[in-house]
Amino acid sequence: MIANFLFFIFLFFIFGVIFNFLKEITFLLLIILIYLLYKKAKIKFLFLFIISFLFGFLYTQFYFYLLEKQDNYITIKKELAPSEKYNRYLAIYKNKEYILYTPYYLNLNPQSKIEANFEIYENKIFLKEIKKVKQSFYEPIFILKDKINEVIRKSYSINSSEIISGILYGEEIKNLELRNDLKNTGLLHITAMSGYNLTIIINAVFYIFSLLGFSLFATNILSIIFIILFVIFTGFQSSVIRAAIMTIALIFSKIEGRIPLTRNILIFTSFLITLFSPDALIKDLGFQLSFLATIGILYLSDGLSKFLKNKILSETVSAQLMVMPLLWYKFSEFNLFSFLNNMLLVPLIPFLMILGFIALFVFYFYPINQIINFPFEIFAFFLSLLSNLPKIYLPIPLILVLLLYIYLSYLIYKFNRDEKIDFNFSLD
Repeated sequence: MIANFLFFIFLFFIFGVIFNFLKEITFLLLIILIYLLYKKAKIKFLFLFIISFLFGFLYTQFYFYLLEKQDNYITIKKELAPSEKYNRYLAIYKNKEYILYTPYYLNLNPQSKIEANFEIYENKIFLKEIKKVKQSFYEPIFILKDKINEVIRKSYSINSSEIISGILYGEEIKNLELRNDLKNTGLLHITAMSGYNLTIIINAVFYIFSLLGFSLFATNILSIIFIILFVIFTGFQSSVIRAAIMTIALIFSKIEGRIPLTRNILIFTSFLITLFSPDALIKDLGFQLSFLATIGILYLSDGLSKFLKNKILSETVSAQLMVMPLLWYKFSEFNLFSFLNNMLLVPLIPFLMILGFIALFVFYFYPINQIINFPFEIFAFFLSLLSNLPKIYLPIPLILVLLLYIYLSYLIYKFNRDEKIDFNFSLD
């Protein structure tokens, strides 16, 4: 009962946060939820849930009030592909995202802050006079990352080095041709450091610690430390943070010997991210896509595997089904062949990640480092080939998106309705 109670406390808090941005839709969902709970929940529980909703609403108001009072520093979020004359960064200024253009001599890392005179043009910031640069507290880790990137670039081809750093730790793809090929094939997500990538890495790390003779408890603790360092190393990407929180929660539940409730881990992850960034659920597309893909893998893949007869294929299709309506709505384009591209190439990602990990240790050994180039170049060749397939541009109304997600929710219910633990919401 406690697990279910906490689930609804977190859920109502999140509804309170979202209410600040989408009042009509949130209010409708809230009424439906209260109606469904009315006959099952005690009055005092409903009262506490509504208090949690109000707290979420007021917390968001207070959060943005503090942001308005903050200093005028520009905070770096992540590095983007450079233009002809400038370095480019995704930056935050007064809780709004901008593309920051800086001189080439200014090298910045995530969490660095700049105080400067600047001009804002649409969603772009151009610096006029730099007054002060506060480097990130995690600067040594980012310097190490830059060293690794430099070694990879010198030891392998352009395509290989970009794919290796992209799939291993989510480095931005700077080669415009390769980036366009990934985008046109619907495979840009493989370099976005999703939970899928992190799961492969953590499983490998867990296996290595076990082989080294560490106890199960020590292996779990060392894995948690590795996850935290990896989040910093990747530049605090939202998808990595979400996957890291979920993974750490799973590890702790195993340490305590409890059966992990997937829905509670999902809602707790959303709650934590909402605390630190109340508008993430509404404005952070990367977080939205990562979250939806995770739901698809957790709740749709088992049902689809009965028809597809392949675990990796069913997980790929499940993730695509969950993110497709949102992508279609956001970008008004639907790549008819993205399913085919994902089914063909995504199963290769674990192999490429293992190969990329090996590449970090054999970069100095010729001709082994040149042999490793070969699979990545073949992968890039197929990307280029598949990117030339036709695309269909078709706008989709919001109502159709909602209907598609209602249907997907029905499929999740149908596939999991016999689940006795994760779908038991009793408050008795």
